[in-house]
Amino acid sequence: MASLAARMLARVLWLSGRRRFFASAELDPERIVAERGGAARPTRAIRRRLDVTWAMREGCEVYIVAPRGRPSEATVLYLHGGAYIHPISVHHWRFIARMVERTGARFVVPFYPLAPGYDGEAAGCFVLGLYRELLERHGPSAMFVMGDSAGGGLALSLAMQATAVGLPRGAGLVLLSPWLDVTASDPAQAGIERDDMMLMRPGIRTAGLWYAGALPPTDPRISPLFGRLAGLPPILMFCGTHDILVTDARRLTERARREGVPLVYEEAPGLMHVYAILPLPEGRAAQVRIARFLQERAA
Repeated sequence: MASLAARMLARVLWLSGRRRFFASAELDPERIVAERGGAARPTRAIRRRLDVTWAMREGCEVYIVAPRGRPSEATVLYLHGGAYIHPISVHHWRFIARMVERTGARFVVPFYPLAPGYDGEAAGCFVLGLYRELLERHGPSAMFVMGDSAGGGLALSLAMQATAVGLPRGAGLVLLSPWLDVTASDPAQAGIERDDMMLMRPGIRTAGLWYAGALPPTDPRISPLFGRLAGLPPILMFCGTHDILVTDARRLTERARREGVPLVYEEAPGLMHVYAILPLPEGRAAQVRIARFLQERAA
């Protein structure tokens, strides 16, 4: 059973009507761009506790958050969620700060190009170029890619593209409620949708089509569930049962099992979308597990 804190948060999310944003397929792209606002930046509290640096790459901001006063043994390229249409939020930064403090790793956080102004091909090219630079600078043995929701889908797609172009295999992938199939076509999602406090299929399908652009939505660069798993580094994945994306996580787990790809999947009963990044008892437990995975793989 989900914790009291998780059940209370689910109630708050339900009363807030947050998921109504995705209730209709008729999303207005001009309105999305006009109203989504700017991306959140690391807070003053985070900057006081950690070493935060900033750079521009191909017109996009890239932040590096690292421990203060000690070297980082591991590097994590973190790709934020937001259905490929929303920028990074303060909740992401709080999670990133907790993980930097817990693991001692440096987190590289790009503001990758968003739909509807840009598509998945543009986002994929950007993060692949950044990943290549990080490999050259830090090496593959302690290099990780992590992402939540849409960022989890982009993280898996990036790992597949890196393998396809012959880049060295990194140390691991961490996928948090990843969006692996933008078509949202699994029939089982219909029965889960009533319990999902954040996502609904009509709206995310539209966002997925914007992100696909000229590519088919089942192209592995857009929906990595349909890509090649061979050659990927070990994967750690989390999802909750009150999340329509759980069906894709289960499908990926089954594929990995059949194809002999190392994947550890943890499914939390009664938990909502991206619970692993939230300040809940279950989220904190997942963060302990993530930290152990990073430290063991980096060692």
